[in-house]
Amino acid sequence: MKIKLLTSIKRNGQNYVAGDILDIPENNVGKWLKNGWGESIEKIVKKKEVKIKKETKELKIDLKETKNATNKD
Repeated sequence: MKIKLLTSIKRNGQNYVAGDILDIPENNVGKWLKNGWGESIEKIVKKKEVKIKKETKELKIDLKETKNATNKD
């Protein structure tokens, strides 16, 4: 995740100043934000999984009724 630095730091032998943008591994982002070292510049979007409708007895009955209703014509 990309963050904008709020403080000057030295990371991996390179100096960064406040305002620089770094790409931080997802598992470390919380630590960086909590300590005030940076702020997120990416919108935090929870990945919404596409849910597949589970076949339940009610769904099967509804489908059968709909099929039968259309076949009557």
